[in-house]
Amino acid sequence: MSLAQLLQWNLSLFLLVLSRWAGMIMLAPVFGARGVPAMVRLILAASITVIIYPLIQATYPSIPIELLPYVAVVIKEGLVGLVIGFIIYLLTAVLQGAGQLIDFQMGFTMGAAIDPVYGVQSPMMGNFQIILATMLLLSTNSHHYLIAAMVKSYAYIPINPSNLPSNYLFYVQLVSHVFALAIQLAMPIFGALLVSDVGVGLLSRTVPQLNIFAVIFPVKIVFGLTILFLSIPFLGETVARLFNTNMSWILELYQGWKQ
Repeated sequence: MSLAQLLQWNLSLFLLVLSRWAGMIMLAPVFGARGVPAMVRLILAASITVIIYPLIQATYPSIPIELLPYVAVVIKEGLVGLVIGFIIYLLTAVLQGAGQLIDFQMGFTMGAAIDPVYGVQSPMMGNFQIILATMLLLSTNSHHYLIAAMVKSYAYIPINPSNLPSNYLFYVQLVSHVFALAIQLAMPIFGALLVSDVGVGLLSRTVPQLNIFAVIFPVKIVFGLTILFLSIPFLGETVARLFNTNMSWILELYQGWKQ
């Protein structure tokens, strides 16, 4: 192999590795936040690519020489990164779903705030939980595990994978798991607010002159915020369990893709 061919092969491999990392960083929480400039995300993906490039180079993956097949491989690597980033993003989706249920019960549905992670409308309680969860993940260096999981992907999904994920039922199960975890996360506050609804309803039957609409909304807001404040000490363990579940989903994705 001549020097020109060697340089071309290394540059082609570098772009393939960069494509997978760029796809993951585009969707993954923290890395793909809307507040992070696109140039910063690109520099982050390039920096990580430079660090892990010798590990991928040592495997000597097969890279097509022709232009069109090579472009197809670049697109394929980007899609692999997007799929992995989507699985990581489901951690945020669980918190958003739980916040949506809490907001609906507390009456905050009309006051949706702007999500600082993705710059779109999101539930107020979900926004609050996402900020706390992000702070916990960063303070415990959990984002390093996300990078390590991404590096591990090359052991299961090599450069230019020859197959697509075989278990499509896995993605259907993921949706059901996200809904189930969101309901479980919101159920303590949701159930307490439901009890407050019953109490205010009994009070209105006892005192018919009471304006129910002037009482129920302040009571639900104060009661819901109180329960949320009391549940904050348990949020760390909850986020840790969600993170471990997310890591198991990523491993299941890798195993299903390798089959």
